[in-house]
Formats: sequence, C-alpha cells, structure tokens
Amino acid sequence: MKKEKIAAAAGMLAEAWRSGSALGGLPEDCRPKTAAEAYAVQDAAAAALGEKVAGWKVGATGAMARKLLKTRVPFAGRVYASRVLKTGATIPSGAHPMRGLEAEIAFRLDKDLPPRTRPYTRADVRRAIGAVHPAIEIVSSRWTDWLAVGVHSVIADHGANGALVLGRPLAGGTDLDLDALAVEMLVDGAVVGKGNGAAVIGGPLGSLLWLANMLRRRGGLQAGQYVSTGTCTGLVKAAPGAKVAAIYAGRPRVTFTFA
Repeated sequence: MKKEKIAAAAGMLAEAWRSGSALGGLPEDCRPKTAAEAYAVQDAAAAALGEKVAGWKVGATGAMARKLLKTRVPFAGRVYASRVLKTGATIPSGAHPMRGLEAEIAFRLDKDLPPRTRPYTRADVRRAIGAVHPAIEIVSSRWTDWLAVGVHSVIADHGANGALVLGRPLAGGTDLDLDALAVEMLVDGAVVGKGNGAAVIGGPLGSLLWLANMLRRRGGLQAGQYVSTGTCTGLVKAAPGAKVAAIYAGRPRVTFTFA
C-alpha cells in the first residue's frame, strides 16, 4: 500500500474511534491485504489519534478464534490509557455496542523489552513482569460486521480492542501456575464461559513472549505497560445493563456494570 492509502485508511479509523461510529469496511484501494499493511494502518491510526498507549492486547490466541478469523497466528493491538479501567467501573453500554467479553490474564511490565535483533526468551520476558492482573477485555469493533471485513482490517482496528478492565494484582504473581489457573466469566450471575490460562496459545507467558518478539523490530515494550494475553473463557456478549464478573480460582476478581 502506498503511504497516502495507509494515511487515508488510518484517518477513517481514527474518526470512527473519535465519533463512536461504525464503518462497513475500508474502500478497496486502501484496505490492508497483508499483516504488514494492517499494522502500518494501525500505526498510522495511533499517530492520528495521538492518545497515550498504556499497553497491548494479543488476540486470536485460541484455536476457535483463529478459525473464526481465518488466521494461523495471533495478532496485536494497542490499548490506550483512556480505555484502561479499574474493577468496579460503571461503563456506558452505548460506548461499546458489541459488548464482547473475554476474561484474561494481563501482565504489568516493570522492565522494558526494547527493540533488538536477538529473539527474546521466556526467561527474558518473565524477568520483565512486575505484576499479574486478572482482566476483562471489552471487545469492540469499528466495523459493522467485524468478521466480514477479514482479519487484516481487524488488526488495523487495534485488534478490536474496546477497553481493558483490570483487577488488583494476584498474590504470588509469576510464581503461580498461570496455565492451570481456573477462570469463569459471569453475566448477571450466570456462568457463560469457563477455562484456564492454558486456553491461550503457549499459556499467558508464551503469549507475552510472542508479543515481545513481534514488537522487537517495531518499537518494543515499555516498563509500566500492560499486556493482555488472550481469552481464557472464549468470547461472550452482554446485554445493556448487564453486571459482569470474572472469577479466578473461585474468587471474584474483576467486576463492572454496563450502565
């Protein structure tokens, strides 16, 4: 894609983010057709928005999601500081019309994982982790039909991130067996999803490793950023006014209400 086409696509996405509107799709001449083009549009959209980046999400970390989106590999999207919320929040239902929910394990980094030519190892990324947070990603898309537009348009749209709701750090942090950590998603008191950290490709630590190596040629990761590693419970949806909770190892850790 030529630079002017990337800029045009990014401008449309940035305006949709600002206005809360939905797009049917990008015009054919500025629609990304490869992952490289998709990330170029995402980068340009981020520059156009000018918001502080609080971290990243990793999407398509489960086999079902990859089949649904027709991709063989995960993808990454920025998470903006204005969209990182604390447990107990009240969130306007209209802010995220899709109201997709994914219970995840998120890391807060205490050390940079900067650009470098040598691949990162699991030991490298483990040392960079400062805290382990229970989290719910609110999945939201700027597309009227996010599956119809294809995975490259989803990547361009920051990986369909709407917001990230964080619980307090888990005691034990990386000493916990995160792959075995049991997670449940509840909507209005009913269990709508179950799983554990092993539902994420390579486990939560493996997801972080994938992201660190994907970004080591694209700017790296910074201390203080959050990384949401992918859904443990699948993707479910909630109605307006729903009360949402994610339970980790039998205890409610993240809650919020769609007003």
